[in-house]
Amino acid sequence: MDRLEALYSALEHEADTQRQQRDGERQARLALESENAQLRETLVALRQQMQEQQAQLTGLSEALMARDAELRELRERSAQSPASQPVEDARPSAAQVEAAAEQLASASESPGVASGETADAESAPSPAMPNDAPAESDGSDETPDQATPPSPQALLKQWYKRYPDTFFKGHTRPLKIGIHVELLENEPWDEKLVRRALAGYVHLPRYLKAVRAGTQRVDLEGQSVGAVTEDEALHARQQLAELTRQQKEREEQAASQRISHKLSELMTKHR
Repeated sequence: MDRLEALYSALEHEADTQRQQRDGERQARLALESENAQLRETLVALRQQMQEQQAQLTGLSEALMARDAELRELRERSAQSPASQPVEDARPSAAQVEAAAEQLASASESPGVASGETADAESAPSPAMPNDAPAESDGSDETPDQATPPSPQALLKQWYKRYPDTFFKGHTRPLKIGIHVELLENEPWDEKLVRRALAGYVHLPRYLKAVRAGTQRVDLEGQSVGAVTEDEALHARQQLAELTRQQKEREEQAASQRISHKLSELMTKHR
């Protein structure tokens, strides 16, 4: 009897063990099925993403091929005409951007210059496309007669020599806020001329690039008088971006006009 009870207990224990193993296997199977379902969903999403990227690449490829075909056709037409010249690069050079900035400053009186900085370069009129050297090289080296006011560019050129620790042609440092007051005390010219000459300097791309947060400003003696703030640096970057955008638009428009003129000449010649 005792042997039967022991055998029965052993069989019952083995049955419980097998039942627990089956439950463990069932849970593992369910976990694997869930993981497989997640992997299938991920695979479907990746496949859709790859299809979208492939479609975008196909569109870009077609656009590039069409553009290449247009350029080849234009080169072939230009080659057929002995008088045709290669189309110039529409990208503005650094000298052209800087010259445009000086013309922009000289063409308008900016209210922001009264504080040593320009506050509304975006609203200033767009300068014409420059073809010569930067405007800061214009004017005579000699100091003009006191009775004859110089041009803003000529006055700025004098400042390069008169204040070599403040106005720079190479490595540039931001100017002191309110430096126009010191200039008016030292210069015999009226406020409008001083402001225009100062605007011609603070609108230069190399000056705007130098207006970085934390950079020390300088007075007429070249002494540090405070640091550029984050807001001032952000405003300078916005001005620089706007100057570059305007110059690029003018260059692209000029290039488009040259191309149209070339095509018109070719069409007229082959009629």
